[in-house]
Amino acid sequence: MVRNVIIGVLAVALVAVGIWGYKEHQDKNAVLIHAENNYQQAYHNLTYYVDQIHDHLGTALAASSMDMARPELSEVWRLSSLARGDIGQLPLTLLPFNQTAEFLSNLGKFSFQTAVRSDQKISGEQYQQLEALYRQSDKIENDLRDVQKKIADQNMRWMDVEMALASQKQPMDNQIIDGLRTVNKKVEGFDNKWDPAVTRSSLDELSKLNHLSGKPVSESEAAKKLKAFVGIKNGSAEVQKIGKGANYKGYTVTVNDPKTHHTVVASITEKGGHVIWFFKERPVSARRYSLYRGDLLAKEFLKTHGYPKMDLVKSDQYDNVGVYTYVRLFDAVRDYPSSVRIKVALDNGEILGFDQREYLVHMSDQKIDLKPKLTSREAKKELNKNMKVQEEHLAIYENELEQNVLCYEYIATKGNDTYRILVNANTGKQEKVELMNA
Repeated sequence: MVRNVIIGVLAVALVAVGIWGYKEHQDKNAVLIHAENNYQQAYHNLTYYVDQIHDHLGTALAASSMDMARPELSEVWRLSSLARGDIGQLPLTLLPFNQTAEFLSNLGKFSFQTAVRSDQKISGEQYQQLEALYRQSDKIENDLRDVQKKIADQNMRWMDVEMALASQKQPMDNQIIDGLRTVNKKVEGFDNKWDPAVTRSSLDELSKLNHLSGKPVSESEAAKKLKAFVGIKNGSAEVQKIGKGANYKGYTVTVNDPKTHHTVVASITEKGGHVIWFFKERPVSARRYSLYRGDLLAKEFLKTHGYPKMDLVKSDQYDNVGVYTYVRLFDAVRDYPSSVRIKVALDNGEILGFDQREYLVHMSDQKIDLKPKLTSREAKKELNKNMKVQEEHLAIYENELEQNVLCYEYIATKGNDTYRILVNANTGKQEKVELMNA
């Protein structure tokens, strides 16, 4: 009798374990499918935007006057920004794709300079450059579509690319990786005579990471820095030097947490051993913490690591993960270029991701005069009269030419929509209008 009871209990336990394992497997698959869909969408968007950029450049070349060319170049500027955003959504942090992102950045700023902020006619030299950009965007478009076709024809997955890059195993026959390297190599060969104002900041930005405080660290020291930063006492580590395409010296460090058996991947600067970013990949179960609680945990993380006063400017929830953006405060002025992003698991409050690239890059920026020439009342005259201002701040904003300007930041509503509007605090010109919710 007792034996039958024990057998029955064991059978129930076995079924329970099986159900739990199946659910865990299903949850993990759901996370992977969600990530894969996001990658596929980002790449689809990237190829579409480059296709549109090519078309608008062609239309601008055919325009008979600056008035007709200006809307086309304005659209090129907008699309270049969107395309760069989608590059940032792909698992390419460890893969040199910097030349393509740099090309899109410079293309956007060239379009902005030529049309959006210029009342003059397009010069002969600018027209020649437009022709060159039109041809180059055609080549990029075709190469990106070739990669897209291979992905579809061979049913390849972006998740495999991410795992290969994160584990430092980069198979030579991975056609996604090889295809994007080909695009990057071709872009590197483009001979564009950019105006120095266009390239100055974007080329030097990441190189600022080579001039941070602290002594150079070795590979073993970089692994120790990461373990201390994320609170892992032991665990094996793999360290590899970052490639030349990154524009800064550093290491990619992978650490296995022996307690949780999860892997942490990070990028560490050689100078000073600063953690640029890290992420921890694990399935996140049902939400137990609110988005507000996640903010408190993220702020505690910043406080523990010695950051100055930071202000939360954006929070989003994706599935059961909270994503928070913080900016440094100078007195009561928000310094938007100096931003930090943190991902918090809302099942147990664990910090899953951290990115302070912008914060580190802009630490050495020359600070601007924080005394506005205009009062807020004067600056508000530039707003649409139908806007109702809900809150306002002074903020440092990096404009399209990567120049820091002092602005009045207004959070305003019109109907059911909320907008973020930045008005130059010295000139009264609107620097940016952003729809915050659809």
